[in-house]
Amino acid sequence: MSLSSERVIEAFNIATEENEISPLREFNLVKLPSEGELWITGDMHDHRRNFEKIIRAADLGNNPRRHLVLHELIHGDRFDGSGAEGSWEILFEAAELKCDYPGQVHFLLANHDLAQIHGEGIMKAGLSVCEAFSAGVKQAFNSSADHVEVAIKQFLLSLPLAIQAPNGIFCCHSIPADGQVETFDFNIFHRPLTGPDYARRTGPVYQLIWGRYMSPETATSFAEKVEAVVVVTGHQPQEEGYQVNGPRHLIIASDHNQGMFLPVDLGERYEMEGLVSRLRKFAGLE
Repeated sequence: MSLSSERVIEAFNIATEENEISPLREFNLVKLPSEGELWITGDMHDHRRNFEKIIRAADLGNNPRRHLVLHELIHGDRFDGSGAEGSWEILFEAAELKCDYPGQVHFLLANHDLAQIHGEGIMKAGLSVCEAFSAGVKQAFNSSADHVEVAIKQFLLSLPLAIQAPNGIFCCHSIPADGQVETFDFNIFHRPLTGPDYARRTGPVYQLIWGRYMSPETATSFAEKVEAVVVVTGHQPQEEGYQVNGPRHLIIASDHNQGMFLPVDLGERYEMEGLVSRLRKFAGLE
């Protein structure tokens, strides 16, 4: 992909502004309308085929009441000989999609986003994905790479923490692990964020997006606190494309050939069984 730094920076800047000024957004929560459709994906991790399939199938231009949730787009497993990877491209394409359909495309802040912002070393195949991401930006933009990275980080910082639908579905990247829900600061969805909120291990944003291996009881407690019938997350790898973690927590993965997405009607209320019956495989999309 050959693009000018000016075009890429402009797209990220506009998408950042659209994230921040959305009329559906209240602090760090996006509140969806009671009519239309919601298509929920899990972690994408630079799976270009699944990304292209979902964008084509969603056909947002011809379906103005359809909402699409995207998260964890970056940090795939395609490294070149120098150890660089190019997942900035899929993030750019998603930012452009936000520019084109600002009221229909919604993001969730994910742990890999926060790692890239902080430059923390998440490892894949013995390589730091954050360093590989930055190396890919450097390859593409040379002397303008630092400016592009600033625009990318500003975009990532603008992403909301959760999406709430009036039918009882609550989407976030993950939920706090066992032992953290009791002391978790649920006000982070409803107030401006500060530096300590992102602090490693102790910050509530960190706890929210890095939480793993929570029990069904923990998930149920979280769902009750956010007044959700079912919480839909990603973050935890799923070979079969999804996992039911008790009656109130559904985990979706979208980053492989068995990946799933979840299309629902915003005007219909669902229990877990109904949601699972609506899961669709990317492999079934043309």
